[in-house]
Amino acid sequence: MIFCIDFDSTVVVQEGRDYEDVTTPLEFMPNAWAALHSLKAAGHVLLLYSARANRALRIDPNLDPLVRAGVKKVNMEWWEANKALNQARFDQMMDFAMTELPGIFDAIDDGEQGKPSADVYLDDKALRLGPTSQTWASVADMYGEPIKRRSA
Repeated sequence: MIFCIDFDSTVVVQEGRDYEDVTTPLEFMPNAWAALHSLKAAGHVLLLYSARANRALRIDPNLDPLVRAGVKKVNMEWWEANKALNQARFDQMMDFAMTELPGIFDAIDDGEQGKPSADVYLDDKALRLGPTSQTWASVADMYGEPIKRRSA
């Protein structure tokens, strides 16, 4: 199987860490090191994908052109103002992956190709939808107003 794995708060601890902090050594999330080695030993393909690598600032082409232009302007202004910090964060991720997890990742996203295709995505910000996990009704309960439930 192909696993697409996020970096911050998935491989390494991000909670309590300032966005600007690129000097404090990174720490693994509990069990991350062992699990990554286990997946690799089982023959899976591991792809590291992170917003740290999102240097291209891709904007959804399906957005209304006026909305897309506004989002791109704001993102580009922020990106230009923080270019050195963003590069330092990307370099920190690359250094960690190469020194702490040599040979584990089959590819590390460079931010130019878009989100890779995979069988499984491991990401702290994801919600899993399906019959044995989250449902749209439970998402509404957590983040919106409760909805009337229908059976499948």
